[in-house]
Amino acid sequence: MSENTKKITLNGLFWNALDRFGNQAIVTIVAIITARIISPDEFAVIAALAIFSIIATTFVDSGLATSLVRTKVVDELDYSSMFIFNLSVSAIIYLILYFASPYIEKYYNIPGLALYARVLFLQIIIQSFSIVQYVKILKKFQFHLTTRVNVLAVLFAGIIVIIVALLGYGVWALILQPLLYTLFRTIMLWIWGDWKVNFAFSAASLKKHLSFSLSFMVSNMLGKILSPFYASFIGKHYTADQVGYYYQGNKWGETAGQTITAILQGTTLSTLTPIQDDLPRFLNASRKTLSSLAFALIPISFLAIAVAKPGFVFFLTDTWVSSIILFQILCFASIFTSLTDLNANFLNIKGRSKFFLSLEIIKVSLAIIALFLTYKHGLVMIALGLVAVRIICYIIAASMSGRVYGYNLFMQVKDLLPTTLISIIAAGLAYLPLYFNLIPNYLLLIIVQSLIFVVIYVGANHMIKNDIWMEILGMLKKKLAKKS
Repeated sequence: MSENTKKITLNGLFWNALDRFGNQAIVTIVAIITARIISPDEFAVIAALAIFSIIATTFVDSGLATSLVRTKVVDELDYSSMFIFNLSVSAIIYLILYFASPYIEKYYNIPGLALYARVLFLQIIIQSFSIVQYVKILKKFQFHLTTRVNVLAVLFAGIIVIIVALLGYGVWALILQPLLYTLFRTIMLWIWGDWKVNFAFSAASLKKHLSFSLSFMVSNMLGKILSPFYASFIGKHYTADQVGYYYQGNKWGETAGQTITAILQGTTLSTLTPIQDDLPRFLNASRKTLSSLAFALIPISFLAIAVAKPGFVFFLTDTWVSSIILFQILCFASIFTSLTDLNANFLNIKGRSKFFLSLEIIKVSLAIIALFLTYKHGLVMIALGLVAVRIICYIIAASMSGRVYGYNLFMQVKDLLPTTLISIIAAGLAYLPLYFNLIPNYLLLIIVQSLIFVVIYVGANHMIKNDIWMEILGMLKKKLAKKS
């Protein structure tokens, strides 16, 4: 990486990390409070509607935002054309879902679901107003601004959601959370963004970006609907309580992976685009990014698996004990999801959206096959089937990366192996106090397990002089030297 690219990347990583971890910290606090108030069967409502919401919001974006970010030269006509297109599509989709809501309620047999759906789906129209402002900010590398907007939006929404839940409106709290977040985020993007509405429209401009974005949109939608599709399918064949258990296990299981991957994707899309045609630099930057993801994600995931039982019981109460095994399985699966997603992100930056589309079609096809083979055998078997699918998809994604820019499966496994082995050993040793029931107090147990894990993980990486760890140490030493 050149010094300029490295500086922009590090700046982006810092602000994206602050954004995602700050965002996730607030979401976690809100989720813990609401999970202690709201019953598992009420979570079935949001689980049932999630698939429709995700498909709709993906259609609204249509992949145009990604196309604009990765395009080196963009004019005002491109922005205004996208704005008009997104707004029009969102209005059409909302009307379709509005009239379809009674049929959705009938399908799931959940009283009041039509009203909940019509309110939740307003998020689709609201989001369409924010996309252009967000793209403009990303293209200017104003990562600090996106951090401010996202953290404040989730904070304001979270406060209101907690109040609504405490007042006894459990389902409405779940419905309002994504709706209010989108509303506050859109308002702040318009306050701090510098794009002014321009209703000029060019079919040629739209067509230029749609050539890339349509395949990306389908790929993105296929990737996003997998988890809600599983929850939706389970909602039809299992009890509302079981849907709630799966929803919580999956939500918490994917948290670390989604957060860390989003940090890197949000940064690399902007910073790697300028070097997409320089193969040696792009390959080097890709290896560094994947290694950074692994260094953070794999240990966090294995630590979460080790402390799952005391963590769920202490923070969420015994109500959610049935979610623990699902959380552990899906947390492991999320490692491969994140690795796959990052490979897909690299392929998109290289302009190979068709590879991405092929990958997502394979992923969804395998997941549907696995679901139909396992759904009669219980939730644990469903989750294990998903693990197998995600491992296969990662192997395919890494193979595609090898074909396009040389970062093949063998190279990736070589980069991932030290971090993975150290994490497994650290997690195994951290699990011992729980296995032997040495500490009855769950909060103290979580602290002790975490300390054991961190000491072993950091110590082992220091001993082998892991590149990422040594770079972190170097950065810390420079900062301390400047202060002194």
